[in-house]
Amino acid sequence: LIVTPWSDSTGPLKNFDNWNMYLSGNQTLRHMGGKTMYEQLFYTNLNTGELIPWQAEKYEYNKDYTVITMTLRKGVEWSDNQPFTCADVKFTLETVRDNSPDLNFSSNYKEWVKSVDCPDDLTVVINLTKPGPRWFRDNLALGHENHYTIVPQHIWKDQDPKKFNNFDLAKGWPVGTGAYKLVSSNAQQMVFDRRDDWWGKKSGFMDLPAPERIIVVSVGGDESMAQLLISNDVDSGHPLLPGTFKAVNAKNPKVHSWNPEGPVWGAPDGCGYNLVFNNAKDPWSNKDVRIAINYAINRDELSTLGYEKANFPIQVPFSSYMADRWMLPDTKAILDKYNRIAPDAAKVEEHMKAAGFAKDADGKWAKDGNTVKVPLRTPQWLAPLAPVIAAQLQKAGFDAVAALEPEGSSAWVDDIALGNFDTMFLVHCGSLTEPFETLKDMHSKWSAKIGEKCANIIACTRYNNPEADKLIDAMEAIPGSVDNKEYVQLANQVLDIYLRDMPEIMLLEELHVVDFNDTYWTGWPGKADPYVAPYPCWEAWNIIVHKIKPVQ
Repeated sequence: LIVTPWSDSTGPLKNFDNWNMYLSGNQTLRHMGGKTMYEQLFYTNLNTGELIPWQAEKYEYNKDYTVITMTLRKGVEWSDNQPFTCADVKFTLETVRDNSPDLNFSSNYKEWVKSVDCPDDLTVVINLTKPGPRWFRDNLALGHENHYTIVPQHIWKDQDPKKFNNFDLAKGWPVGTGAYKLVSSNAQQMVFDRRDDWWGKKSGFMDLPAPERIIVVSVGGDESMAQLLISNDVDSGHPLLPGTFKAVNAKNPKVHSWNPEGPVWGAPDGCGYNLVFNNAKDPWSNKDVRIAINYAINRDELSTLGYEKANFPIQVPFSSYMADRWMLPDTKAILDKYNRIAPDAAKVEEHMKAAGFAKDADGKWAKDGNTVKVPLRTPQWLAPLAPVIAAQLQKAGFDAVAALEPEGSSAWVDDIALGNFDTMFLVHCGSLTEPFETLKDMHSKWSAKIGEKCANIIACTRYNNPEADKLIDAMEAIPGSVDNKEYVQLANQVLDIYLRDMPEIMLLEELHVVDFNDTYWTGWPGKADPYVAPYPCWEAWNIIVHKIKPVQ
């Protein structure tokens, strides 16, 4: 099985000699490890909400959602044949927590994990610092973009987790519980061989996966991936732009995506493309300016010109995995009240004048002789957004310029975290099951001062609102369900504030054209068999590895 990393990892393979997935910027779990060596306690089929037990069998909360009791699966072993036990879970959660803020996800663990107890080897008791009815699901049971994995205590206990590179093939490192073991790793390719002594086979949990070897190869981007697929040199990986996919499919009909027909080829990503404002800087601190820019944007045109109608226009950060279920009458009434999704030149003028701006002799919005400059910083993987919106904003009187980041550059990551930007295209992710998952990103706790690092990159608008904070705090403490009237009321109140103030602008739902090649392998997930979401950068891609079969 030959795959490439996901869309935000092009060029030479990164971290090939460092497999410490908890080091900042390390992508080995996300792009390679999650489909080979590393397994999760649980996965979730986001298409159905079905929980898929793996290293663990079940979990449950106490009545006030402050204690989680989890039962581990008997027979799980590390690749060095040591047993996987509660001690490993306790060590991982508490080590990451105790090294905040230096390790990935450590701020989350510091906020939430009070302690972990081990009544016996297969029972884990996680004590939370406050009620967290969704904490376990979102962090340890989704198999989405959480990327938390348990590490072996017997390997890590004598190491400095902030320096340990977890890589020594002679010692058998990295050690995981997965069905594959790393045998070669360099900047061009990583090779993983199947372990016939995998615990799942020995314990009777599951047969060995069919691929005997998995090779991860580097990819240069959209055109590079297209050539690899046409020549049958890869089986899956880097997504294609809609037009590129159609060209590839015409030359190699064995290549397909989630949907058998277009123009919407891809499955939901759980995210939406957005335009992020730095709410701590003028003029973006003025909500009238933000709202005016929103009404200058034509999302239908953006979908057509940027993505050949392969993505849906959206106005709130709810993905298709949950949007229909949460579109209750009161929720729909809020969307109708603001109607932020329709372009409206009159409202552009109304809100810019309310912000104290007027058009100058060149037809540009200006105040005190200064035009409103909109530098649309754009990471490479979001390139189709920039030229269309830049043209739309220029037409509406804004001095907008598309600023595409250099290929392979990650400077934009640091700049958005530190507040060194004005406007930037990004994605807002998380709305998989309920509104809280993205509305929580409005909370002021994410709003660092300019120059100080924002702890959550998709929540770096630097928006502050004590009114919203109280509502979000109340939502956090109770289960998110359409049957919970208190929760629904709180969610609608926060949504109303979100649309009233527009700290960001949601544009299109992210529906990537994930590509699968039927030449050598069959049994890929798709609309006809949605056994798991298809994204290679999510942990649940491991389910695909165990499902596919060789073409006879």
